[in-house]
Amino acid sequence: MKDRPGATPLPITFLGLAIATTIYAGYETRIVPESDFHLVGWIVVAMPVPMQFLAAVWGLVRGELAAATGSAVLATTWLGIALATIEAAPGAREASKPEGLLLFAAAAGMLISMTTEFVDRSFVAAAVMLTTAVRFVLTGVSGFTGTQGWATTAGVAGFVLAGVAVAGAFTIELRSALGRRKKD
Repeated sequence: MKDRPGATPLPITFLGLAIATTIYAGYETRIVPESDFHLVGWIVVAMPVPMQFLAAVWGLVRGELAAATGSAVLATTWLGIALATIEAAPGAREASKPEGLLLFAAAAGMLISMTTEFVDRSFVAAAVMLTTAVRFVLTGVSGFTGTQGWATTAGVAGFVLAGVAVAGAFTIELRSALGRRKKD
């Protein structure tokens, strides 16, 4: 997160992440009933995916490659998972094996952006991206094992990620606001 004119797209990305992971975590931990299975996918298509696509474009325009890459990986991952949810038979609590593979690849993508943010000394963004990678791996394992235990574990990790993502968005926005105050 460099000091450039305009705002960084990361808070939007992280808030979209918090929304998507919370909704899926609710389903994985059985807080959301099976009857709402397809609605989970539609909600993610409607809100977090556009937020993250916007942030990806914004990051490219600003020259923030790690933010753009991380946002694009998140947007396309959530879109893929949401479409799989919309098309799947109700009651599938765990991710499928294709979803698992998608999540493993997305975790690798998040680790690339995380490393870049770490090198740029943007530790808050790096922490959110690392937590995202862990959540994606756990959900991917759930898809390969097909067990409720792994789905619940992934769901709990999803709730933790939501908290980390909200805290990250808040920290980055607050730092930006305080930085503008110092300049005035």
